[in-house]
Amino acid sequence: MQRFRREWWWLLLGALLTAALLATGLWIERAQIEARERRHLAQQARMLHDNLVPQLVAINHVLASLQADAPRWREQGAGMALLNQRLQLLFHALPGVRSLNLLDAQGRVQASSHDELLGQGFGQRDYMQSARSGLPPETLLVSRPFEGALGGWVLVLGRSLQAADGGFDGLLTASLNPEYLHVVLQSVRYAPDLFTSLTHGDGQRLMALGDANERPGDKLAQDGSLFSSYLSSQRSEAVLRGPLRAGGADYLVAIRAVQPAELRMDRPLVVAAGRTTAAAWAQWAQRAHFLALVYLLACLALGAGLLALQRRQWRLWHAQELLARQQALQRQQADMLRRLADNLPGLLFQYQLEPDGRSHFPYVSSGVADVYGLTPEQLHGDAAPVRARIHPDDLAPARRKIEESARTLSDWKAEYRAILPGRGERWLSGQARPQRLDSGAVLWYGYIHDITEAKRQAMELADKERMLRHLMEQMPIGLCLVDAAGNLVFRNQRFADYFGYAASEPLTLARWWQEVYPDADYRASVLSIWNQAMAHANAHGGTMPSHEYRVLTRYGTQRIMAIGGIAMGADFMASFIDLTEQKAHNELLQRLAFVDGVTGIANRRRFDEALLLEWRACQRKGAPLALLMFDIDHFKAYNDLYGHQRGDACIRAVAGVLSAGLGRAHDLAARYGGEEFVCLLPDCALPDALAKAQELCQAVHALGLAHQGSPAAPVVTLSAGVACMVPDEHNSPEMLLARADANLYRAKFAGRDRVDSGFASLS
Repeated sequence: MQRFRREWWWLLLGALLTAALLATGLWIERAQIEARERRHLAQQARMLHDNLVPQLVAINHVLASLQADAPRWREQGAGMALLNQRLQLLFHALPGVRSLNLLDAQGRVQASSHDELLGQGFGQRDYMQSARSGLPPETLLVSRPFEGALGGWVLVLGRSLQAADGGFDGLLTASLNPEYLHVVLQSVRYAPDLFTSLTHGDGQRLMALGDANERPGDKLAQDGSLFSSYLSSQRSEAVLRGPLRAGGADYLVAIRAVQPAELRMDRPLVVAAGRTTAAAWAQWAQRAHFLALVYLLACLALGAGLLALQRRQWRLWHAQELLARQQALQRQQADMLRRLADNLPGLLFQYQLEPDGRSHFPYVSSGVADVYGLTPEQLHGDAAPVRARIHPDDLAPARRKIEESARTLSDWKAEYRAILPGRGERWLSGQARPQRLDSGAVLWYGYIHDITEAKRQAMELADKERMLRHLMEQMPIGLCLVDAAGNLVFRNQRFADYFGYAASEPLTLARWWQEVYPDADYRASVLSIWNQAMAHANAHGGTMPSHEYRVLTRYGTQRIMAIGGIAMGADFMASFIDLTEQKAHNELLQRLAFVDGVTGIANRRRFDEALLLEWRACQRKGAPLALLMFDIDHFKAYNDLYGHQRGDACIRAVAGVLSAGLGRAHDLAARYGGEEFVCLLPDCALPDALAKAQELCQAVHALGLAHQGSPAAPVVTLSAGVACMVPDEHNSPEMLLARADANLYRAKFAGRDRVDSGFASLS
């Protein structure tokens, strides 16, 4: 008896150790699933961040350029009409912007990209209150979400204007386009249960996509919410787990702040991507339940086997009761096998095919009732009732497999459908091993079970895979998957549109390098950068940093692409974002920022920048730098006599003469302000500068623009001040500018229509 107890203790210990191993394995698998989901969600949040930052930078750049020019627009008579045109041009160039507006200090719209907003008052908006509170001009204001005048929930970005005394003088605003934000949030949703969102830094929701029961305007910074946990963590990015609201479903959410340092945003924006833990772990839970069932059945079988062994030994020890105990044990074993067979999820069977073609089931477990809806007695004499249950489309293939197994004595394996009364169509899976009998018949020993649920799950998984492939095909960025052998095994439609390679066309990485980067030197540089990105991915969880590259498409066009991706072992997924139009747009904005809107020549900002650069260049070379400052004589009288439209035409004509009269590529003509112009002449001595100033004044005089209100001459004339310095540590650009201004004043005081250098005056 002691020995029998010891064996049971060993069995119990083995069962506990097996359970511990299974539990540990399942726990590790669940932890790995959670870690993978955290990485995926963090990647989606980073993609949202990376999609939004360039748009915010572009908007901030536009607002900054408008901020610098706004005072000048306000001073000009037709300035606000021109500003409206400029706002409309910028609005069409910025897809992420819904409207651009200039508001005065009381919040009334002075200029707008939408004419219907002109004159409306927004002085009570929260963002106007924030701007009046002393917001620095270089700070980018980020408003709370609100229902906008054009409909829907919007969020406003703004930069304040300062009056001459330093007080608040108005606000330039750009409202984010909800349709653009919807596209950005939708682009990273890789699963139906995934939700994405954009939220103001104080916790007020702007937009959310997915099944998270969130609406624009919702307050998320509540006790017990994930957003409150994120705020308390004081991190720019985090992956958190918990309810979105107290008492809600359990979520796994990646949250990331959008607040680039260079923008100086007063409040951050927050992007998030998340899904429920129940959806993330659904397959793991099914596997855990299946393993638990298998474990319990194995324990029962081992226990039964040990019990049978001990009983057999017990009978050996009691020889006089051997026969009776042996018969009892046989009955018990038969009953046990019957119960085990009856309780298995499926049926055990013997199937016999006679030489004359007749077939029957010598043995079939009671599970046949669940699998075929029949009783064992119905099949002992004839297998026809089973054949009647098999789906007509699968009957012929099933018969051929039986015949092949009988001929070759190979194992029979099949998946087929059966139609059961009251239960409809079911999927069955079976396997059996054949044995040829002396009579020439073939006898199979096998097992059949219902796989309908597993088949359904497999079909759902295939549907999800097709959906994922469809989403990847429809992504607004190019994608390609490269295997370890260097084959581009998947390319989406956007990739084909970008580069001209059809999805059905074989493409290798080696061919890609040669055709997309035909220049050998540039290709070597790209390969070096790419290898560094791959090394970074191997050391940082698979993320490949994005870089900009010049690529040649099969259409013969050159594009600028931001290429990054994710490494997955020896494979990697590369992403392609076309920056060509964005780069061209940035160049347009750069040109608008440095060109005078009336004359088309350089503006004051461009001149200030050029003066500093040329000063440093001439200082390094020890070369002279000359500055010519011009003023249209009696221009106020010209405006009063002929009107502002002809005044603007006069300014444009003078600007054209000055610009055309500079013969060297590095000379610069600029509008300094009002009717004043400047010309910057590097490597030019004073005599040459005087000669050039006199030449330009004579060219304007030769235009013959009538000016009856000028005492100096009957036509439009110029007064000019000339200054020249060799830059060194004892002088400065400001001194050169002040000297030219003083000489201009001397020329005007001396009667105008002349050139003055401080040493001589040329009339």
